[in-house]
Amino acid sequence: MYNLKRMKKVLAILTVFVFVAGIMGTGAPAVAKAASDDKSSSSSSIDVVKLTSDITDKDTKDAVLRLVAFGIVNGMDDGKYHPGDNVTREQFAKILVTSLKMDSAAKAATGRSSFKDVEASRWSAGYINVAVGQGLIKGYPDGTFQPAKEVTYAEAITMLVRALGYKDSFLTGTWPGNYLAKAAEKEITKKVKFSDATGIANRGDVAILVNNTLDAKVVKVDTYESSGTKYLESDKTLLEDKLNITKYKDVRIIANRRIDDGLNEDEIRVKFLKDTEDNKYDEGEEKDFDIVYDVNLENVLGEESTIYLNDDDEIVYAEKEYDDNSYFDYIEGVVMNSDGKTVDKLSLVKADDDYAFDKDAVIYMMDGNDYKTVEYNKVTDTSKLLGKVGKFVIKNRKIVWAEIMSSGETQPWMIVTKNDSGMLYGIVGDDDEYDIDLKKGEDYDGVIVLDTDGNKLKVDDIEKGNLVYIQKQDIGGDDYAVVRVVKNNTVEGKLNSVKDDRINVNGKEIKVTKYSDSSGKVYEAYYSVNDGEDISQYLLSDSDVASDMEDADEENIIAYTDAVGRIAYFVTKAEATSGYKYGIVTKKYADGDKLKIFTIANDGTGDEITYNMEEDDNLKLDGAYALNEYGQKTKSKATVLEGSIVKFKLNKDGEIAEDEIYVMDPKNVWKISASDDFGKDYLPKAYRYSGYKYDSSDKAGANLGTVGSATESYTFSVDDNIVLIDAEGYVFKDYTGQSTPSTPKVADNVYAYWKDTDDFSEASWSQLKSANGIDGYFYVFCDDTKKVNAKAAIFIGKGSGAASNDEMGIYVIDTWLKSGDRYVKYEPYDGKVEERKLDDKNALYNGDEHPYIAKVKSNGDLTIINPKTDVSKDDFKVLYGKVKDRDATSLTMEKVRNMADGSSVSKTQYNISSKTVVYEEDSKKSTSNIRSGDMIIFVVEKDSNVRAIERLIDNEKTDFADRLENGKPGIGESGGGGTTPPASGIKFDIGSSSTATITGDYSRSVAVSVYADISWDSSAKGSEINYEVTIDENGIKASNISARSVANASYDKSTNTITFNAVFKEDVYPGDKLQISADAITITAKSGTETKQTATSKSGSIGISKR
Repeated sequence: MYNLKRMKKVLAILTVFVFVAGIMGTGAPAVAKAASDDKSSSSSSIDVVKLTSDITDKDTKDAVLRLVAFGIVNGMDDGKYHPGDNVTREQFAKILVTSLKMDSAAKAATGRSSFKDVEASRWSAGYINVAVGQGLIKGYPDGTFQPAKEVTYAEAITMLVRALGYKDSFLTGTWPGNYLAKAAEKEITKKVKFSDATGIANRGDVAILVNNTLDAKVVKVDTYESSGTKYLESDKTLLEDKLNITKYKDVRIIANRRIDDGLNEDEIRVKFLKDTEDNKYDEGEEKDFDIVYDVNLENVLGEESTIYLNDDDEIVYAEKEYDDNSYFDYIEGVVMNSDGKTVDKLSLVKADDDYAFDKDAVIYMMDGNDYKTVEYNKVTDTSKLLGKVGKFVIKNRKIVWAEIMSSGETQPWMIVTKNDSGMLYGIVGDDDEYDIDLKKGEDYDGVIVLDTDGNKLKVDDIEKGNLVYIQKQDIGGDDYAVVRVVKNNTVEGKLNSVKDDRINVNGKEIKVTKYSDSSGKVYEAYYSVNDGEDISQYLLSDSDVASDMEDADEENIIAYTDAVGRIAYFVTKAEATSGYKYGIVTKKYADGDKLKIFTIANDGTGDEITYNMEEDDNLKLDGAYALNEYGQKTKSKATVLEGSIVKFKLNKDGEIAEDEIYVMDPKNVWKISASDDFGKDYLPKAYRYSGYKYDSSDKAGANLGTVGSATESYTFSVDDNIVLIDAEGYVFKDYTGQSTPSTPKVADNVYAYWKDTDDFSEASWSQLKSANGIDGYFYVFCDDTKKVNAKAAIFIGKGSGAASNDEMGIYVIDTWLKSGDRYVKYEPYDGKVEERKLDDKNALYNGDEHPYIAKVKSNGDLTIINPKTDVSKDDFKVLYGKVKDRDATSLTMEKVRNMADGSSVSKTQYNISSKTVVYEEDSKKSTSNIRSGDMIIFVVEKDSNVRAIERLIDNEKTDFADRLENGKPGIGESGGGGTTPPASGIKFDIGSSSTATITGDYSRSVAVSVYADISWDSSAKGSEINYEVTIDENGIKASNISARSVANASYDKSTNTITFNAVFKEDVYPGDKLQISADAITITAKSGTETKQTATSKSGSIGISKR
């Protein structure tokens, strides 16, 4: 909380110096912002790292930092300063007027201007009128002001000199030389380099000019004499004269509350290194000061600085003097005194030498969870020094101030691999899977985050790849996490060579992190040559590490460095060829040098890919290695078969690397049940059994039954990077009495079988997590050293796609076929319009432009719940009826029936909201469009809340009104929606286009039976042949009324009959002609994924009947 007096001080600062803010915007004026009680408007809320990120010049950066501390600048729209941009004359007019506290006059002066190019409505008109009236700025001889003209150095300097109180009559000579000379004399132009005074001034130079002006002394009128006005230079600077700001040089800020909780939150401790000029403070004196407006002084902590005090002795700003050197460094070694008890010197890495403590050094060391001050000659505990990081200030080759962290929470550092809203995951010095919770109120009462320069950060600012040091610290009785973040710590390039203690990247040798603490524990760098999938310590003496480095040679890598620039972790960027992959062998080529594997391709989609073998022997009998039940590598031998579940690794040439294919025993399968749901970060509890058998009634669809009781249970943890494969249709088949195949064997006469890979696909954990439980089987692949974390899982039988998230009410807006699959565009309740593939292309029992119950499967496909044949687990129903009344929150129905069977529904009042989805055909509406007397189809949840509504019109309204009165279902004429064709199907040859006449009652739905006169080749016959029917709805019409959708298409080879349901965009009537265009119907005979024969419609007649 900031008291009124402090706020007045801040407002005074902004009033005098807000003129600079006038030049920090673009185009129209940058409106001056006064400070308020709202911390968000404080200078401390500005990201100074980002603000100065585009400033390379030290003097410009120092000037901008001081100006931002006074609340004067806050960057451009992107948060950066943009020092190269220019400044306009009207912006400078505002500078001058605001600096003289004449804003009110400027407002009053808004209106007609004496300059013909300054219209009365221009934002700067008032400022220009006052500035000209006060003689601070002048126009041009032609009567113009040229407000948008960019300011020259001569003009900017002239106006700043005038801001100190100088007038033209005070100076001798001609303009601009007289003003430039005075500016040089008063050091306004110090550190600003320009060769041409008529050149355009940029924002960087203006910041330095304004910053210098703050320290220049103002002039006052002394006497008025006949010879002219005489002026006198005062002994006060602009800061002192206008704001009562006192500047003290040669001080050291030695503590804040973070390292000394005896101080208040808004206090710091200062040590004066010299007597002050006003004799108020003596050399060596220590004094506690309040700080104004939560000024961040972490970046000057311990360093020689200049502080600025207001008349309440509160610090408003502090800046470095650069008389000493500061390092956020790492203690590599400790040199003891001859007594062997006390420390003589510390070996610092970045400072690159051994340094003793100054006799007056201020030293803070962690003792437990608290900082303690230690006298320079009483530093004895090397365990609190060796291997630690901290800030060290060095002057005259002596350490004059030090803060030495413990960083024990990250043992001693952590490379962040993920920041999940404050939960950090990453690699620490002795663990490659570590996490720490920085959410406030969880493991810690508070969190303080700083970069190594002392800039304040938020937890959300910690990014993947950053290295952090974290210590637990007691501050005022509360447990805090103090985090130091190493930002901008990546090195990218080719890995040229490696040594024990360093690696060569792009021709530059960089040391790797490696050191021992006082207990002898060794901390070393980590690396990964497969994009982070397997992480190992960098021990070049290890043969596996040496082999990995050979694989990584000349690969592109990303290296992450610690606070002193040493590499703590590096990883190859070549994800496409280095990560472990998982999949199912679908073909083993006869020549024994390649495999076809269904796996996850580089784009994240499932695909069959053919891989060459680096070593053909790996495909021979017992030529590969086996995986255990956790998918971890073993030394046991195994044989790769068609159907084998495998883990494999590629070499740089994209071949399966030598000895890098591992085979899963089919008996290593895990079983889950529908009673256990998927978690946010774990798979359902899984069980293994002593044996398995064939069971065609298996609910999981894998044809597996268990033998005996479970021998093991386990819950596998996962993260969003888990690789998931849905091997839907990968089952086990009983071959008793038949020739057995060369596929994996799970029990006597029971072998792996799959018809084709069409239903194999990738699955998404984002869809699967928190989904409903399923009866299922899967194979798991864990980290080779930790069985708890699953890297990949392959689901068989029905696949994980049988799992889904909660049901929802949706409205299907449109539908189309693509590559044989049906896609829909739909809008869910309280959601946005999406497009997804249907898991069943025949699922739309009423076509598009209707409401449905649906759920998203784990693989991202959409399942439609048919109210006639399916049971809604979440208590959804599809109803239809006539509206009696409607208000903002409720819908009252006159009469309601169930869509599935036409049964009457007694409940007539339902809840609606602004989130309820309402459509009229493909036109989006709102609940306000629903009127008394409307016929609607609607999806209701738990018999109360309406989720989606279709407002029926035209023939469809009449049709459903009739159904409502006569008790008919909304699906078909008498509970239809099935695929049974009429008994009197009329012959239709696969030939040219033809027509037939519709009989029966009018309807939008027509069941079609077509006789297909096809002579199949011998290759397209047999029990292993699968026949697929594809129908293009665009080729189906009834008296030129187009079909909206075609569903439930099937082919019966025994009768050569094709059946399907056609739903038309309008009702069709008896006598209408059904038309099937050429090529509208295609039948494909397949053996696995291989097409054997294709037949398409050409001519004949069509048999139809009303459903």
